[in-house]
Amino acid sequence: MELYRAFTIRENYKNRDSVVVDWFCESRQRPVARIEDLVESLPEMDDKERAELQARLDQLLTTAEVDELARYIRATTGFEVKRTRIELPVSDAKKIPDFSGKSSVQEGEYFHIHESRDYNLSALITGYVDLSEPPNTISMG
Repeated sequence: MELYRAFTIRENYKNRDSVVVDWFCESRQRPVARIEDLVESLPEMDDKERAELQARLDQLLTTAEVDELARYIRATTGFEVKRTRIELPVSDAKKIPDFSGKSSVQEGEYFHIHESRDYNLSALITGYVDLSEPPNTISMG
């Protein structure tokens, strides 16, 4: 199995030269894979911590999901979806990002593309852009 971080680079977005939209699976019916198969050495954790780690792993996209997403985004926006393969098993579980736990008010913005009428992908995919960096400012001197 291969899992990916999928992302799109958007230029000139909200007074920023460019931003990265990270695409992630918002929810799954079943785990993408067993946690034991995805993480090299599982640290000691309680059930809640284990569930949180599984949820973060489930946000990553499969090859088929990235391919589907890339076709959809290209057709609807003209943007390109890039991918970075995640080395499995993951050696450090703490490095797995959690996009769904962000607060859109403080951190950034979500793109709930699965709410569009023409959405037909097999997974519920959402985009997240981190807006914590201040926008570009032009000094007039």
